[in-house]
Amino acid sequence: MWSDGNWSSYRYEVYLSFMHAAALQLAASDGWPSGAAPDLLERALFNTVWRTSS
Repeated sequence: MWSDGNWSSYRYEVYLSFMHAAALQLAASDGWPSGAAPDLLERALFNTVWRTSS
């Protein structure tokens, strides 16, 4: 499903809606840049290692 790149427009819209909602929720919490775009969240999820502060 993820690797074939053959997403329907509906599936992609659901994904974008989730990313927007998740970015807003993170922005309301400490430790996430206020007003950060959903693409920052996508980059964090797929290109880096998520580390919590100790």
